[in-house]
Amino acid sequence: MSFNPSLLRDQEHKEKFMALLRTYAKKGGTALQINVISPDILREAQKHPDQYANLLVRVTGYNAYFVHLGKAIQDEIIKREAHAI
Repeated sequence: MSFNPSLLRDQEHKEKFMALLRTYAKKGGTALQINVISPDILREAQKHPDQYANLLVRVTGYNAYFVHLGKAIQDEIIKREAHAI
């Protein structure tokens, strides 16, 4: 699941997000990967990869360091995070 950082903009929204996670666990959820990232951060990582060496993203079935991916895949991830697809 991917969320924009604006989701956690204030205490009220943080509490709602925590309620989501608690409900997931109470309903028996055991495997959940959450990404909180914006397309803007990903674009910055493309421009300045040395500053984002530890940025992990989800790529169809596996995690990868964003800056080690080819530009075409990076662009696809940015589109996905921007909900363009």
